[in-house]
Amino acid sequence: MKIIYQFIATIVIPFAIISAPPSATAEEPSAFGSGFDVQDFYKPFTRDDITPENQQKWPYYKHVSAHWDEFALHGTAKISPSKNPAKLKLATDRLDLNAEYQGETSFLDSMVDTQVKGFVVLKDNVILAEFYDNGFNVSDTNLLQSAAKTYAAILVHQLVDAGKIKLEAKVESILLDFKGTSMGAATVQQVLDHTSGMPQLLNFHTSGALGQLWEIEIGLQSGTPQGHKALITKTKANKNPGDAWQYNDMNTDTLGLLAEKVSGKKFQELLSDLYVSIGANHEGSIALSSDGTCSPSYGISTSARDYALFHQWIAQGKAPKSYYASVTDVEKSRFSKTNPLASSTFPGVEYGSQSYYIAENDVIYSSGSYGQQGYSDLKTGLAIVFLSDWAVNWEVPKGNANRERAMAIINHLRIVSSPNYLRHH
Repeated sequence: MKIIYQFIATIVIPFAIISAPPSATAEEPSAFGSGFDVQDFYKPFTRDDITPENQQKWPYYKHVSAHWDEFALHGTAKISPSKNPAKLKLATDRLDLNAEYQGETSFLDSMVDTQVKGFVVLKDNVILAEFYDNGFNVSDTNLLQSAAKTYAAILVHQLVDAGKIKLEAKVESILLDFKGTSMGAATVQQVLDHTSGMPQLLNFHTSGALGQLWEIEIGLQSGTPQGHKALITKTKANKNPGDAWQYNDMNTDTLGLLAEKVSGKKFQELLSDLYVSIGANHEGSIALSSDGTCSPSYGISTSARDYALFHQWIAQGKAPKSYYASVTDVEKSRFSKTNPLASSTFPGVEYGSQSYYIAENDVIYSSGSYGQQGYSDLKTGLAIVFLSDWAVNWEVPKGNANRERAMAIINHLRIVSSPNYLRHH
């Protein structure tokens, strides 16, 4: 079938690689970066060379990210696969990843250049393209980092649709021990949207910074914990709730605590229920905090195919109705309105309920540190996922490159599946 095989030729479109403004690097030196020496990615190492201090750095992270159960400093909890897993099929004529994408570079080479280790294009349980590298393969699981946040939002919205949580309710009305705290004063909707007023949490690798103290609590760095919930409740807001979008992992882990309190189930049990809904093929896991509670702000490990099944489920309209209403409400979004980096780093993107939304294309996506991204095309039910191993939490050019690749594929497949195109081919 020529339609799919020719896809690369239709997506050879120039796009700008936008670098982070100098101010972004100065303000958050430990979270953003670019231009790292790729030789470091290929340096030899043994398992014994990996320490808590270097496990998020090249070359070690490419192994650590795929074996997080061994490295999470507070342990992990298992997420059970579905007893009736989705039956995935490989398309007879798959997308040609060898064809030219940019200049003389193939689509496949462009993914190698940005350290992509897992890539899946999925529609109606048919795999249209798949790629693995860095020693990663089909049944392996990879740490999603902040892409895990979308799972937390989905679970809370399931409880919203069931009438068990009200979006306008204050956190302290549900979690009584949050009464009188900054997080407790925010509404569930504000916590979902990162507009709770809690301070930006992006400086993860500077000793003593709030971000670094947080990573100690969730098992990403070694140190003496203060207590997972204790650190959330003692942290003071620096904005009024609802005023500004400020990225803070504490919002997401609070959602996990809310979901457990209201449902009466452990968070890993709720995730196992979700895995049943999406037809997950493989066992996953979620990192635990210093308190023994789950950390959905970063800690889900899943296979590339199961990550694609999750985004296909969203793309097919099977997620909670309140989730779609929240994510696609661009008027509510404070992302581009109050975030000075949004227009340059995430052009045309808004944010709601722990998810990004490209309004012009009607695409929802999740995104995490080191290059974990999943896309849901609400118009066609198509899902695309990338699992990567970048050198730092966020490399702006590579993040933009993933988004451009995803949108190129989505736009191409929209064209070749349209009735007018099919009639003439």
